[in-house]
Amino acid sequence: MAEDTIELDQQALTTVTAQSVQLRQCAARQIDAEQVAMRQSAAQSIDADTIELYTSAVQLIEAETVRMNQSIALAARTDTLAVEQSSLGVLRAAEVTLADSEVIVLAGDHVQAANVNAFLVIGKTLEGEIKPTLDTRGAILFGLAVGGMLGLFSFLSEVVRRSRR
Repeated sequence: MAEDTIELDQQALTTVTAQSVQLRQCAARQIDAEQVAMRQSAAQSIDADTIELYTSAVQLIEAETVRMNQSIALAARTDTLAVEQSSLGVLRAAEVTLADSEVIVLAGDHVQAANVNAFLVIGKTLEGEIKPTLDTRGAILFGLAVGGMLGLFSFLSEVVRRSRR
């Protein structure tokens, strides 16, 4: 790594590489570090061992441990995730703890949740209050319905095509 610790306030950055990165009101394209802490900041991509986000936004997260509070992430792949009052797009994690948050797609081995809204949830162990828009059973039924409709339209178009000959 280039430097041991980088602490920045109110700056726009392209690439940040260090052992520890602390950003306040900053924007960065790529962060590569062992530890990242962001407050009121945004990043396109973060690759780190440990990430802490407070009122921040990240497009892509890859880390061992992530803690988010009042933050947004489009995609995250991590071993351990703790989220409070945040929104996530697509999430894959081994251990997930969520509270008062929204997730579009959640795939986790062990998920603990309190007041969580999710479109699709896939997990080995789910504990707590998760309000899925589409659970496993719903996804299967949705897939069958869409497949049935496509099959019906295909059949009808073939019948119409044959009748015109």
